[in-house]
Amino acid sequence: MMQYEVTKEKSAEHLRQAIHHMSMQDAAFHPVSYAVWYEYSSGEHARLIDEVNALIEKEKKLNEKSTAHVFNKHIAGIDTDHAKKLVERFSQVVTEMRSSTEKTGLQTSEYTKTLDAWSNEIQQQEPQLALQLDSLLSETLMMTNSLNHLQGKLSSSLEEVDALKNEMIKARQEALQDGLTGLMNRKSFDVALHDCLQQHIVDTSLIIADIDYFKKVNDSYGHLFGDKVIQAVASIFKTVAGNSYTAARYGCEEFVLLLPNTQLETAREIAEQIRHKVAAINIKNTITQHMISNITISLGVAAYQPGEQPEGLFSRADQALYTAKANGRNRVTLSSEALVAA
Repeated sequence: MMQYEVTKEKSAEHLRQAIHHMSMQDAAFHPVSYAVWYEYSSGEHARLIDEVNALIEKEKKLNEKSTAHVFNKHIAGIDTDHAKKLVERFSQVVTEMRSSTEKTGLQTSEYTKTLDAWSNEIQQQEPQLALQLDSLLSETLMMTNSLNHLQGKLSSSLEEVDALKNEMIKARQEALQDGLTGLMNRKSFDVALHDCLQQHIVDTSLIIADIDYFKKVNDSYGHLFGDKVIQAVASIFKTVAGNSYTAARYGCEEFVLLLPNTQLETAREIAEQIRHKVAAINIKNTITQHMISNITISLGVAAYQPGEQPEGLFSRADQALYTAKANGRNRVTLSSEALVAA
């Protein structure tokens, strides 16, 4: 991910240079073009600069295709948070530019009217001076037309920015969610766990669960049925989590539940609730039309120990889960019980 540790003044200078470069290209004003030329103007990314210079030498100007090529090759690896900030900054830049051009356009229009009035008054008295004013008036009208054209391009760019913002929001949501269940995915849960422990919430517990014999379920009933099982279990975790806890699908058939402000014994009770709810699942096999009800789950539970790292808490809960599976599955095991068993 690209990092920016420059002063506001230096950033503003990069911005001005980027806008200047953009205005000389065939690509439209949009966040992708802005990103390429901001990186180019910063002077910090030699490979991007070399590639852009080579393209300009070959093509004279960057078009949409070549701009997208540079962006995808050198910039597209940025994370969603940084991309979101990039889009927001570009939107701000375009809005400021449009406001500025509108103001300048109004001033130029008033100036044109004044010149026109002077030209009419002087026409009869000073013909030579009137010709000079006419020339100045013509150039002013050309500038006004250029400003109107720029305003149109900026308005179009703002529409593109709005569309890109919506796509970015959707992409960010998809990046944080598991596509099959709608729960958090592993990456976002790791962040949630880290943030929770950073707040030093002493009474924090963690449940790790694994659907028993899931491979056998897939082999016996097919992957589509397996997906239904995963979704049914995920629904139970989502319901139990409510607004107080954080649930995620951590692996294929593995689920986790983070319980802030929850002591170990309460976490055990919640794990037992989940176990009983899963055991009560009934899913119709669409091929045989039979109801399948032999789904069970094993769960490991651990409570946060002051000063413990996220990896330590997760490891103890995972060890408790391993013990639950080794002792016959379809059961809840605490980390303290796992230590005794070891």
